[in-house]
Amino acid sequence: MSDKFALFDVFAKRMDWLSQRQSVLSQNIANADTPGYVSQDLKEGSFERMVKGRNLLMQTTATHSGHMSGTRDPGPGKVRQDEVRDRYETVPSGNSVVVEDELGKIADTQMHYSTVTNLYSKYTQMFKMAAGGGGSR
Repeated sequence: MSDKFALFDVFAKRMDWLSQRQSVLSQNIANADTPGYVSQDLKEGSFERMVKGRNLLMQTTATHSGHMSGTRDPGPGKVRQDEVRDRYETVPSGNSVVVEDELGKIADTQMHYSTVTNLYSKYTQMFKMAAGGGGSR
């Protein structure tokens, strides 16, 4: 698809990832009583990997004597990374599914899916309006 419509690709990839995550989380719930089952989750794409190789530093220009100088890139290793917590609950049978955690993740996934769906709908309406076909629902 053309770069002009790249946002549709982003929406499709995000919805695909959210659908796959929902399947994994559903499997975790379904296996909540299975001995030895270890809960699983999908890793979210790395922002660092996405922007790797792109020059993201912006040069600032003071066009007025009252302007302040811009800030600089903090450099590598200065970004704080979230830590993944260890599993804290594992029953004697070896099952590590915590149903409350899984339900929270499912709710989070549904919220993100709804957000992406709404953005997709708005973006489509914008195209229809630009093409002269209305765009309102």
